[in-house]
Amino acid sequence: MQLTKRWWLVVMSLVSAWCVYLLGVPLIAHADYTINHYNVHIDVQKNGNAKVTQAMTYEFDDDYHGVFNVQDLRGLKGAQVEQVTSRLNQGKSQIAQANQTGANNTYQLTKTSKQMRFKLYRQVSDGDQLQVTYRYRLNGVVTNYADTAELNWKIIGTGWDVALKNVKLTVQLPAKKITALQAWTHGPLAGQTQVNRQAGRVVMTVARNPANQFVESHLVFPTSVTATNSRTSSKKRLAAVRKQEAALAKAANQRRQRRQLIRRVIYGAAVGSLMMALIGIWWWLRRHPANRHQRPIPINHSFEVPAVTPAVAQSLWRTRRPDTRALAAEILQAAANRELTITTEPGRKQPIVVLTKLKPLTNSFLATCFEKVTASETLTLSQLKAFGEKDKQGRLNDWFDDWQWSVDQEVTDYQDMNNYALTRNWLGFGWLITVLSLVVTGTGWLISPKVSLVSGAVTGIVAVAFWILALTKYRQIAINTDEGLILVNQINGFRQMLKDIGHFNTAEIGDLVLWEAILPYATAFGLAETVAAKLQVDFGTEALASGLLIYYPLFYGDLGGLDLSGTLGDSLSGALSASSTASSPSGDSGGFSGGSSGGFGGGSGGGAF
Repeated sequence: MQLTKRWWLVVMSLVSAWCVYLLGVPLIAHADYTINHYNVHIDVQKNGNAKVTQAMTYEFDDDYHGVFNVQDLRGLKGAQVEQVTSRLNQGKSQIAQANQTGANNTYQLTKTSKQMRFKLYRQVSDGDQLQVTYRYRLNGVVTNYADTAELNWKIIGTGWDVALKNVKLTVQLPAKKITALQAWTHGPLAGQTQVNRQAGRVVMTVARNPANQFVESHLVFPTSVTATNSRTSSKKRLAAVRKQEAALAKAANQRRQRRQLIRRVIYGAAVGSLMMALIGIWWWLRRHPANRHQRPIPINHSFEVPAVTPAVAQSLWRTRRPDTRALAAEILQAAANRELTITTEPGRKQPIVVLTKLKPLTNSFLATCFEKVTASETLTLSQLKAFGEKDKQGRLNDWFDDWQWSVDQEVTDYQDMNNYALTRNWLGFGWLITVLSLVVTGTGWLISPKVSLVSGAVTGIVAVAFWILALTKYRQIAINTDEGLILVNQINGFRQMLKDIGHFNTAEIGDLVLWEAILPYATAFGLAETVAAKLQVDFGTEALASGLLIYYPLFYGDLGGLDLSGTLGDSLSGALSASSTASSPSGDSGGFSGGSSGGFGGGSGGGAF
């Protein structure tokens, strides 16, 4: 069983990795924090510089000393820091002071020609939310060419080791009504770019930017927008930019189409699997009809002792394998058959139940226990439990399983195995349809939320309808033979009589010898204590103590109040539990595309420490 589970884990891991590869979703390293909001506002100045406000919200699942942020400066003409602020758990925003002490609410700034690194010390604990805002200036973000001005910037670099959620990047130019403004964004293909020429603004949004994934903004606009820019070139640039972006857009659209095709194929395969399963089930059921059996008229109360052992009677009644109560019942029956005696001795916390073997035992579990656990003709339940606690190989459970299997073999004589298998198949078919319905709903999300919603509604109706049919058939199909149905009917009536024993005079039903044979069945059905109490009322203590009832010392003697069946069942369960096995193509403005147009800022990033 453990090996099977491991194989399932391997298979599921391979399937997950395959889906990740097909859908282009990168695997993410685990961190004890998330960044749930990431907002950058860039005010471009007429001189080609930019004022940057970079804000992010951390959600922590552990204790941290602070956070850090890196701004790549390669390709720029320097930077100046204005302010660093933080806000903890919706409290008041606090300005951090720049120093090297490492005190709380201070930051250290490390700046070279390649990067500018902030290290903010702000103690946080598990469950805290921290909003950090960096304000600084970047020099030379725009280049004025002969025919256009260009801003090409990886606003989000590859240095973030966690995904950024709810990302919004805004570039505000220093002019309005810029009719020649064009913008492209490179990064995750699910992002959107909005170009507002009237306001001179470009806004880029993406719900989730994966870890180590850059987002690059590429803008071109008239040189008059940044008229005082000192960073100039006499070369013409506009045609090359449009050609480059058209190629990137075409490649991105092809990837989108390919992924969308793959997602549609996956969704179609899921829908097809569900339909084929429904058709296959219908075809199989038509070829495997249930055998018809005549159900007898139910018996309200039966006073006839079943012709089978208590364990078989319990198994037929429950339609399950016999449990430890059934085993306890067979121990009592062995005593009634004079195969052994059951006595009790005073113990520290509860009586000690002692089994003494008189002749060969019919019950295979008991016979093996006497052979393997004790070297004498006596066996206590405490000995059995002690053996189970040391039984690392699970031998006790194996013996119990062997006994259950022998009972199962007797039960099959009264069962229609074709119908029995058919009822199990109906339940299996129900789970299959349920799983496939969930798969269809999940893969529908790959297309769109609307497709997923509609798919979930339709498959939900199909699954519920199928389960109603499956449970109806499960109850309608007779799993027993004609002889078995008669026997089960008699067992049900017999059990109901024991359950309603308070309404009868047991002394009028039969003598104590008969009730000695009945008590094991009451034990198997969990009704022994009720029946024993009724016998004491109807027969009286004197008659019970006369020796006619072999169980008298156990239920009514000096240790009166002992629930023998419960004690046997609990002891056997404890022993068995202790026994275990070791084991836009035209070149116009466009949405997000892949690739890169060569913008600066690729090394930017951040995290927590």
